[in-house]
Amino acid sequence: MVNRIVLNTVSYHGKGAIAEIPGIAKREGFARVFVCSDPSLVKFGVTAKVTDLLEANGIAYTLYSNIKPNPTIENVQSGVKAFKEQGCDSIISLGGGSSHDCAKAIGLIAANGGEIYDYEGIDISKNKMVPLMSINTTAGTASEITRFCIITDTRRKVKMAILDWRVTPQIAINDPVLMKGMPPRLTAATGMDALTHAIEAYVSSAANPLTDAAALQAINMIQKYLPKAVANGDYLYARDKMAYGQYLAGIAF
Repeated sequence: MVNRIVLNTVSYHGKGAIAEIPGIAKREGFARVFVCSDPSLVKFGVTAKVTDLLEANGIAYTLYSNIKPNPTIENVQSGVKAFKEQGCDSIISLGGGSSHDCAKAIGLIAANGGEIYDYEGIDISKNKMVPLMSINTTAGTASEITRFCIITDTRRKVKMAILDWRVTPQIAINDPVLMKGMPPRLTAATGMDALTHAIEAYVSSAANPLTDAAALQAINMIQKYLPKAVANGDYLYARDKMAYGQYLAGIAF
């Protein structure tokens, strides 16, 4: 069996990691960034922690928050339209799986054309996706490292699965400071999502030594630090360990 491992080009972890954003954007030549963020994160000022950094460093951006908890084809279509109209050349996604998946779909269409349902399936795209930096505010889906993109087709009432190595974000950022605001219920739910990923990967018939190592470490970290993160959302050490745990689970699955 041949195993293909698809990971980020680079990832940043730890308290204060978001401070790296302006430098990354400038090094990568981001001229106008399309910021995809959950509307609730915009409302409660979490998104501003990133956009303020862009403004302070003279990096132009357009904010897009027409994203539902399970992003739809319509969310993607309006996002692509705004991306092109604003002359953007790169994307930053901020949030959890919904923000990241919508950003992946927008970047895929911006680089390849057509509609997102054209890419339902495995490795259908031909062109490299628009540069994408994914910043987590949850510790669960590991969407910032995976080649999976899930978009809801409201007409067929199905969730489309786009599995394409080109939608893997080039840059991932996991800063526990951005996760402090997660309420206990969401912390628990996203953490269990990550634990499920790790267990599924470990018992999979397609497992290999690399995925086993990542899965076992993820299981160990999540079972140890998830209860602590749920009990005290301001405990940054537990938040940081959960961010690593969910990332490792993403590597595993």
